[in-house]
Amino acid sequence: MTTFPLMHDDCDPERETLTAMKFALAADGLERQRLVRLAMAWQEIARIHPTSGRSEKAA
Repeated sequence: MTTFPLMHDDCDPERETLTAMKFALAADGLERQRLVRLAMAWQEIARIHPTSGRSEKAA
């Protein structure tokens, strides 16, 4: 199985999830659906690849 590293160390999938959902709340129709799917993708990334900041908080 191949794994891919996160794009940057400063990339926070949880923050990206929240940002996409905020934009989705302000959007309508197909744009809202697209942004909700984007937020769900970021949420899945956060679940699969926890950021180093999250693991430090848990320690």
